[in-house]
Amino acid sequence: MMEDNKRKKLRLPERAVTPQKLKLLITIVNKNKAEFYMDFLQSFEVNLQLKMNARGTANSELLHYMGLEESEKRVIFSLIREDQAQPALQALEEKFATLRGGKGIAYTVPLSSVAGVAIYQFLSNNKRMAKEKK
Repeated sequence: MMEDNKRKKLRLPERAVTPQKLKLLITIVNKNKAEFYMDFLQSFEVNLQLKMNARGTANSELLHYMGLEESEKRVIFSLIREDQAQPALQALEEKFATLRGGKGIAYTVPLSSVAGVAIYQFLSNNKRMAKEKK
């Protein structure tokens, strides 16, 4: 009881919120599957995504041999929290193996910093941290 009163007087938060590190998830997929994968990645609390046109460089004979007939690609850049990165990569690997015409490549790059608390809160989808800040 006495400790609760001290907490209220000092206005200490109940639990400190540790910021999660962010990673840049880069996913390269066929043009016609880009929207599917962007929607799919949102289930891993991705708040910011950018897609760009890309074109494969391998010749058509090599593409046919590898089962990658289409050479028009989309590169999807997604900012994802570190704790969601591995589950997202595993789920993408499963989709690449099971979805017809859904082959692709995905990898992450660690980010060393993000400027601004509000920007970080948005990018990390950290609503709890934003509420406790108020």
